[in-house]
Amino acid sequence: MQIKFGGGVDFDASIEKARAFLRDTEKVASCIPYSKGFSKKDDTHFTVNVEMGIGAVKGTMAMDCRLEELDDNKYIYTIEGSGAGSNIKVVLELELSSKSTSLTQLQWSSTSDIRGIMTGIGEPIIRRISSEYIETIIANARQRLSEIPVG
Repeated sequence: MQIKFGGGVDFDASIEKARAFLRDTEKVASCIPYSKGFSKKDDTHFTVNVEMGIGAVKGTMAMDCRLEELDDNKYIYTIEGSGAGSNIKVVLELELSSKSTSLTQLQWSSTSDIRGIMTGIGEPIIRRISSEYIETIIANARQRLSEIPVG
């Protein structure tokens, strides 16, 4: 099953702060809901365990994550994992643009490929849960960005 999402969001941060944030895999990983066990492999690769649960399908998914920086304002995070009888691959494309010295817009698109038991739950439920995850990630990113010192 393939699910696609996309959208845009503004952050009260300079584009420099937003770039620094997206390049910091530990900060990005800290935005993932129900995550634990962050392990940095190098500056662009990390693993994190994510507690997943939809109905009777629950468990921990070990997620391998990779950051690819296309240029100063374009990034791709590829996230792959398995657990709870399912496999998932998410490709998250991110593009920053400056709206002012203290306001940055993030345009994003996400393509998720889900296989295994989880697909039996049904696409509408998976879409709703995925949407809630995305909203939580954005809220967490807003909080983390406000914690980054200027300069």
